[in-house]
Amino acid sequence: MFLKGYLMLKNSLTFVGILLVPFFVMEYVQAGERTVNQLEYNRSIHFYRIPDVRLVDAQEREINFAAEVEREDIAIISFAFTSCTGTCPVITANLVQALPELRKAGDRYRIFLVSLDPEHDTPARLREYEERFNTRNDITLLTGNRNAIHSVLRAYNAVYPGSNKMNHQPLTFIRTAKSSPWIRLEGLVSGSNLAREVRTALKHTSRTNHTSLPSAAY
Repeated sequence: MFLKGYLMLKNSLTFVGILLVPFFVMEYVQAGERTVNQLEYNRSIHFYRIPDVRLVDAQEREINFAAEVEREDIAIISFAFTSCTGTCPVITANLVQALPELRKAGDRYRIFLVSLDPEHDTPARLREYEERFNTRNDITLLTGNRNAIHSVLRAYNAVYPGSNKMNHQPLTFIRTAKSSPWIRLEGLVSGSNLAREVRTALKHTSRTNHTSLPSAAY
């Protein structure tokens, strides 16, 4: 009698276990999907004052950085340097990857990639970098003197600790209207996520303009 009861209990537990296996597998897969779909960067909103400094592009033209940024409806700013073998190539490749989607916004956007190593990154090296990543005229690479570069970094709270440029944090800044705040993305942002951030910001900008809500509410 005892043996019969034991076998019945064992069979019942086995049956319950079989039923629960798909449940736990499904939960595991969904948890994995949630982890994969989580953004690998942090997002915040800030107002920054664009520094009025002179920088130099890959064609050796001197530009007023503030004036060039303010000229654009959609401005995207990031930082890198041409001799970097770590995150900078990824940052640049992600910007290039976002271009097809950004072009759908017409001529309203401009990407600025500012060098963190102005002593090494001459306009000639910027041109080599352009050719390496095939940025063409879609991304404006900028260098300048150390004081001017530091002014840009300080204005966007992007100063890295110490004197080692390898300590810099991957940062991307987006502004979709001249009166809008900047979206600060901390971490590596894929091209698809960058395009999505721009689309979302544009929708909000359009909605804000129609409802007269303050842009800081975003």
